[in-house]
Amino acid sequence: MVIRSKIKLSLGSLPFPRLVIDQGHMLVVGPTGSGKTNTVKVVLEELEKNEVPSLVLDFHGEYDELPRVTPGEDLSFNMLATQEIEFIVDILSSVFQVSEPQWYILLKALKRGKPPYRLVDVISLLEEEAVRDWREYEIKSALLRRLTILNEGTLGKTLNGDNPPSFLFEKTVAVDLSRLPVRYRGLLSLIILKHLYDYVTSKTRPGRIMHATVIEEAWNILTYRARWEQPTIGERLFLELRKYGELVIAVSQRLDDLSERAVYNSRYILLTSFTQLELQKLGCQLQASELLKYTKLKRGVVLCITENCRIRRLKVRGAKRSMHR
Repeated sequence: MVIRSKIKLSLGSLPFPRLVIDQGHMLVVGPTGSGKTNTVKVVLEELEKNEVPSLVLDFHGEYDELPRVTPGEDLSFNMLATQEIEFIVDILSSVFQVSEPQWYILLKALKRGKPPYRLVDVISLLEEEAVRDWREYEIKSALLRRLTILNEGTLGKTLNGDNPPSFLFEKTVAVDLSRLPVRYRGLLSLIILKHLYDYVTSKTRPGRIMHATVIEEAWNILTYRARWEQPTIGERLFLELRKYGELVIAVSQRLDDLSERAVYNSRYILLTSFTQLELQKLGCQLQASELLKYTKLKRGVVLCITENCRIRRLKVRGAKRSMHR
């Protein structure tokens, strides 16, 4: 694999310049039909030319050009594939925001078993765990209700496999989440992102883009929150992954739908449509003449905003019909 500190993305034809990217995340923002998906596909094509594989968490089945896997059909992995009990407690706590009493009961139940665990094994151990009073019974029942959601239907088939999902991070692939009920798409995405984090942190990847992950409907993962609220697990993973050579491309209809911290920590922001208020939220104070210069973007033209509010327009070509088959 070719390892580059910087990558040139030829998004369109001259005289529009290339976008040169280094370590750091990217946002692609705009309303439905404004060209977000096409822009992301062209970015992925350019990354592929530079031998950077990509994972797409495809909420609506829009990435037919890529090799794809479908949860419950040809995508099955063990979400708890590890010999370490602490990892299992960590991933379940991260996804469900497990309370301290629930964490304690889960840890006790797991110590009675023998790794490697599958989700169905964890549920069985938890069901058999003795409780001392009605309070512990309620805590245990609440935890079981959460875990049972993961163990049913398509989600259960997907998460009770035999091996970790490391194969998702080694070659270009799209996970077709459109077959899942909407309420489960973000949940499975979080589980995959947690495994991605553990996968990349086990390797030495300082200062270089080694892999890209696209999060469609990113508001499900980088949820907007008030500044005094604790960051979500999705936000924490987003901020940490950049340290390990991971380029996360978050796609959303509006900046307002995303965590402010995630927005401010994105190095490249591509707007397929925008308002003056959105530019102000990004810290870009433009004169009326400058604003007029950038308004009413034609289809296929994006506004690229980088560090220190450097703004330029980029012409984005149409994506190819097939890629890396």
